[in-house]
Amino acid sequence: MTTVETPLGTVQGMERQGSHIFLGIRYAQPPVGDLRFRPPVAVSRWAGAYDATQFGASAPQPPPAADGPMAGPPEPTDEDCLFLNVFTPSPDGGRRPVLFWIHGGGYVSGSGRAYNGSVFVREHDVVVVTINYRMGPLGFMHVGHLEDGLDESVNTGILDQICALEWTRDNIAAFGGDPDNVTIFGESAGGTSTAMLVGSPRAEGLFHKAIVHSPHVDLIPVGQGHIDFTNRCIERLGGDPASNGMDTLRGASLEALQALYGPDPDKPGAPGLALRKPEDVGFSPAIDGGLIPRPVAETVRQRGATGVPMMGGGCRHEGTLFAQIVGTADYSEDEAIALIEREGFDGRALLDVYEGFSPGASPREKLVYALTDTMFRNSMVRILDAAAEAGSPVWSWMCTWESDAFGGHLRATHAMELPFLWNWGDGKGGFSPMAGSGAPRDSLGTAMRAWWATFARDGRPSAPSAPDWPAYSTGDRQVMLLDAECRVEAGLDDAVRQYWFGN
Repeated sequence: MTTVETPLGTVQGMERQGSHIFLGIRYAQPPVGDLRFRPPVAVSRWAGAYDATQFGASAPQPPPAADGPMAGPPEPTDEDCLFLNVFTPSPDGGRRPVLFWIHGGGYVSGSGRAYNGSVFVREHDVVVVTINYRMGPLGFMHVGHLEDGLDESVNTGILDQICALEWTRDNIAAFGGDPDNVTIFGESAGGTSTAMLVGSPRAEGLFHKAIVHSPHVDLIPVGQGHIDFTNRCIERLGGDPASNGMDTLRGASLEALQALYGPDPDKPGAPGLALRKPEDVGFSPAIDGGLIPRPVAETVRQRGATGVPMMGGGCRHEGTLFAQIVGTADYSEDEAIALIEREGFDGRALLDVYEGFSPGASPREKLVYALTDTMFRNSMVRILDAAAEAGSPVWSWMCTWESDAFGGHLRATHAMELPFLWNWGDGKGGFSPMAGSGAPRDSLGTAMRAWWATFARDGRPSAPSAPDWPAYSTGDRQVMLLDAECRVEAGLDDAVRQYWFGN
């Protein structure tokens, strides 16, 4: 048993895997009852010793898929879910860099429990914090038109993350971390969240560096589409938006709220390129005019050279994990071109540019590869370019390891970097099946953790026996390729970027 005295009271954790571990620490009051849909309320000081030897409940979410690359066991869930976990070499008052992880899962699934910070602790003498936050309708649904004071409700999950960062600022020193050297990082929905925190004036000073993985952060402003979506959710719950909308939402069971994750029977989806549209919203963050005042890239550019150092990147074939978005049809060229042009782009030119990206790919495969850019890479390019042009330090990376798992068609799919970064096992002593056979678990994983940890320590990524990593600029666009053999390449897939950005 390991005991720590914090400003909030005594915390009892455990020593395991070469680190001191504190699990399930409450950072905010239970967001239930009248606090449902409201901003988080910081936890109060407790009496006695807080038992931090077990994870807290994960946020309510649908059960995980039974198979596929992101399959996993069910997690204990509850609306009372605002917990975090701390992994530290020693709660000795040392001032170590803090790595603050925000999980992904499309704003509807995931938790901090899947990420064991002990591997970073053992290798790099850093402190790791992983968190839960509200998701789905409880974390990312606009209800500001129903009740005063909830104009930022579409970003309640981001408010939770800020509350957890405030807890870290006030308490992490007791665990051996440095509150003046916090690096936020996250992937997918967590990468978007990381970028949003970079773009939120209210979060300034709570972190000092950021690592953005695969963000889908081409956000739209809160508007009529959000109101219509929420009102339709109320109707699906059996309520009337005009007379009892908020009462319906506050009184709904978790099971009823989770049923809203499924397709709306009155609004069937159509194949497309996953572009955010004002009239077609779901449970996801938005520009609310307060917490997030404008597009993130604009805020980054506005800050100029005073912006926090950043690393940013993703995976080269991310769209393959979301292939169903373009539909299941075996498209002809004319059919693919028609879909692209319905989305407002030059269909013939898009197919040609993705022929260069993947020679011999079918029209449907080219649409799937395009999702990589519409969903993730274009967002990342906007932020990287804004930071570089503003004079803020920034480094770019791309995971290009192509797994042969699941028939090999996923290639370097979405989240492919995570098994390496977090040293995920298969539960039987082997490596994550997602990474496929022959995966460079030790070489790539070790290098990634070194780059991430050194960046957290001093603001520049470096790793022993690895290539020097030059900063990113819009002149040469140098990117570190994460693969069996890591290397730097200038202008990776530049023809694709030029198609979307026109330069």
